[in-house]
Amino acid sequence: MVRWQHALNAGLVLDAEHTRKALTPYSLKNGEKLTYGYGWHLKDINGIPTREHGGSVFGFKSMAVYISFQDIYVIGFSNGDCHSST
Repeated sequence: MVRWQHALNAGLVLDAEHTRKALTPYSLKNGEKLTYGYGWHLKDINGIPTREHGGSVFGFKSMAVYISFQDIYVIGFSNGDCHSST
């Protein structure tokens, strides 16, 4: 997962244009602003911008949070039915 994050940061997964689109929050047609880009939740923790992505299937759950300006990447994995760690 860390290799994935490094490749994403280095522009090896998406080119610059698609990275920008993926990490830009969008608005609905009615003007409601979303905290979601193309695949990442764009939130903040105590005022610190983060990008987050998680997933689950049949008793397994994962959640990843990346703080770009500090290059901190935290990943949680679970093999039980549980609530999100964030």
